[in-house]
Amino acid sequence: MKALTGIGAFSIVLWSIILFTAFSISYGTPPGNTAIHYIERGGEETGSQNLVTAIIMDYRLYDTLGEVTVLFTAILGVTLILGRNHHRIERKIKQLDHLYGGSSDGDVNNR
Repeated sequence: MKALTGIGAFSIVLWSIILFTAFSISYGTPPGNTAIHYIERGGEETGSQNLVTAIIMDYRLYDTLGEVTVLFTAILGVTLILGRNHHRIERKIKQLDHLYGGSSDGDVNNR
């Protein structure tokens, strides 16, 4: 029973330390000049009712277009690299199907 009491006391002390440090941490920093400008004048200058949309589509449009371009290029590259093997595998399946009695054109679906 004493071991259980020691574990209980240890866990209470540990949780007290965790909660004390969690509540004493100040999260974030005060907004800078740019953030204050976005918050105060974002709706007026862009005509948007949503502040996030105003920032992404008006203030940071070129940055957003750059990110979309990089993402599109990465997806295109991966598709081109992985697509090569797909065609090779399909060609091999047709060859094997023809070899083992499939249709004359190697089409797996039409026998």
